[in-house]
Amino acid sequence: MLDSFFQVPKMANRTTDYGIIVHGGAGSFVPGVGSEIAKRKSVLAKSAEAGYRILKKRGGSSLDAVEEAIRVLEDSEVFNAGSGSSLSLEGTVTADASIMAGNLSCGAIGNVSVSKNPISLARKVMERSDHILLVGDKDLIKFSKAIGYPVEPLSPSALRVLQYRRNLSTMEKGKVRAWPKNYKLLREYLEGSSPRPPEQADTVGAVAIDSTFNLCAGVSTGGRWLKLPGRVGDSALIGAGIYADNLSGAASATGAGEEIIRVSLCKSVCDFMRFGVDAQSACDAAIKILTDRRGVGTAGVVAIDKYGRFGASRNTEMLQRAFRFNSMSKSHVAVLPADKDPSREPPYLGDPRLKF
Repeated sequence: MLDSFFQVPKMANRTTDYGIIVHGGAGSFVPGVGSEIAKRKSVLAKSAEAGYRILKKRGGSSLDAVEEAIRVLEDSEVFNAGSGSSLSLEGTVTADASIMAGNLSCGAIGNVSVSKNPISLARKVMERSDHILLVGDKDLIKFSKAIGYPVEPLSPSALRVLQYRRNLSTMEKGKVRAWPKNYKLLREYLEGSSPRPPEQADTVGAVAIDSTFNLCAGVSTGGRWLKLPGRVGDSALIGAGIYADNLSGAASATGAGEEIIRVSLCKSVCDFMRFGVDAQSACDAAIKILTDRRGVGTAGVVAIDKYGRFGASRNTEMLQRAFRFNSMSKSHVAVLPADKDPSREPPYLGDPRLKF
């Protein structure tokens, strides 16, 4: 066991605080009108409050809170999830999603367009099958029918279709940076006929801890703009896009999925927390590893450790996020690059440093 190699500091009694963090994506900040910023803040606050209301109820679980919070984001058409999902190179919309409870139960779907709320279908995979990951519409339709879950085609919003046309036009002109290899495949996919795919990656997700100290993490996305059909990103992969363990904490990531997968970002965050590092320090350490190996502008992550301490870190300009804990009077939302996380004096739980 790794524990034998570390002198893990003894911790004080666990905090009674509980709460949720939601995120709406990490990426480059694109200045827009005030109404757009206000809309994003409003949806994030609504999502956090929806999750918190569940946690506030007697017996409210972190699993229910995470699912409900993400459903709000999926339904908003504001972020890259649910009806607001981005489109593939061929103009199709497919989603990835996963959810994981602190007892290590988890479920995920990849490359699917048969559910308006992919996060809920991922939970069904967790609860109604012996598997963790199911992919592709054909097989997910069979699964949905077998369990009586409604098949609801995921259709892109009018705004996403307009953005797709603009992005594809720019890619056809050769103005690409994020997808240089895919650009070479463009003719094969579009029969001779993507700005570069936007750096903004509005994947949505949430992490929560309930009053009984059970943790949960979830994530949902339409994937990266102009991806190759069939592509599955980090949001469908346990350990990359999310991870949760009641022995450590819960983490949810957003950003360039291929880069997040390469470093198993969320498992890294939880591993740090497992050995006594607080949530904020764990997020910072994992993002530093990603930055050192793959460069800046790649991802953001939010986390809650098993003591209810929270953290958020990024190597991008912005990470859209909202916090709602029992110790707070209202949700705290941070969208603009200069926005700060809520200030809260965490309970002293001993020295968080690892001692080798």
